[in-house]
Amino acid sequence: MPDKKKRIEVLDGLRGLAILLVFLFHGYYIWDAYYPFGKLYAGNLLFKYGSLGVQLFFLISGFVILMSVEKTPGFRIFIKNRWLRLFPGMLICSLIIYLTAGFFYERPFGIPELKSLLPGITFINNSILERIFSTDFPVLELSFWSLYVEVKFYVIFGALYFIFNRNTALAGIFILYVSAALLQILIVHQLLAENAAMKIYIGSFIHFGWFVAGALTYIYYRDHDKRYLYLLIISLVCSVFYAYKFHDPVLYIYLISVILVFLGALFWAPFGVLFESRFFRLVGFISYPLYLLHENMLIASMIKLHRHIPQIPYLLLPALSFIFIGILAYTVARFLEPAFQRLLKKII
Repeated sequence: MPDKKKRIEVLDGLRGLAILLVFLFHGYYIWDAYYPFGKLYAGNLLFKYGSLGVQLFFLISGFVILMSVEKTPGFRIFIKNRWLRLFPGMLICSLIIYLTAGFFYERPFGIPELKSLLPGITFINNSILERIFSTDFPVLELSFWSLYVEVKFYVIFGALYFIFNRNTALAGIFILYVSAALLQILIVHQLLAENAAMKIYIGSFIHFGWFVAGALTYIYYRDHDKRYLYLLIISLVCSVFYAYKFHDPVLYIYLISVILVFLGALFWAPFGVLFESRFFRLVGFISYPLYLLHENMLIASMIKLHRHIPQIPYLLLPALSFIFIGILAYTVARFLEPAFQRLLKKII
């Protein structure tokens, strides 16, 4: 039987790796129109595909959420616990982003409006709110999209688990993924015309395969039942087809590498030790507020640093900005978020 404590430490370290990958993508690649160094690092594959840290987050979530529901007596308590885990950090970070936007005015998304706070604190993506209220909801942080996907997974998986059972819940989530992937393939080959409803459906469920793979990893990790190993392999192979529309073979290689790192850290102890290190676990500990805060603030900080201290080497600009945001994220994770959670627990 695996050591429960070690498993949790490895997952914390993997969260640290996931946010570091996302940082490389945002700090060196995707916002080249704003970087002081422009497209200087555009050819670096580690930076270019760093966004796949989000898929690593989804794998971890699938693992952890199944472990969580099995310890929870009912759906209402499960959703309450998930809300208490996510809402305090989201509200605190959203307010920080909104209130500091005037200082970080170089933000790629500009100065947000007050209504931009609503998608984040409700965990409902902008496009759905725009259809409900027939008005626009400008993006506060583009990175929030993955939280909207995760919350959909929590609600649907939790409901299926407690109404039916574990296997039905996993099958239901997987069917939603496969249907979204098939829709996307049909649209890519122009066999189907995409409309707004299809776009929302695909955006909501195209990543659900990773949650299933993470959950199956947990089952095999705990029970070593080979039936679930075969299901895990099938789910992983199917999950990579979310990227079909990109027609990028290198992307698949990177995805396979992310999968191997995830599995290797959990099942091969000498490799897992790396992610049990203090550094990775610390970054994993602050990964949630760091993920919420970093993108626009990172770019604005880089621009400010370069303006005032142009001697800083280009390679260090994102790293120094990321350290500053990391300190802010640590303050949120260590002090503000727990205090708010304790307050909410007293109220509800």
